Amino acid sequence: MTWSETKRRWHIMREIEDLFVADPTATLPWNDELAELFGDRDHLVTALRYRWQLTRQAQLDTDSPEPAWDEQRVRVEKRTQTMLRILDRAATEEQGGHRAVA
Repeated sequence: MTWSETKRRWHIMREIEDLFVADPTATLPWNDELAELFGDRDHLVTALRYRWQLTRQAQLDTDSPEPAWDEQRVRVEKRTQTMLRILDRAATEEQGGHRAVA
């Protein structure tokens, strides 16, 4: 994968995350561009879940005092709760009821 393709994938994942934040009723998008970049919906779900894990690790400093850590955890969870719900629903549809874990 080239740098341009990687950059494009991360940009699209950010757009999808923003869609989920803006519209909690949104469904996982799928189109020809996403198919070209991710291959199938399962790979898109896996990539988005990986992005979520990286975001969570980067934004939660385990060395922070407990109250500060709890506040940040709540902010991260609030921002990503819709995305996780949508990813879980998409994984259920794709994998016959099993939650996708990256």
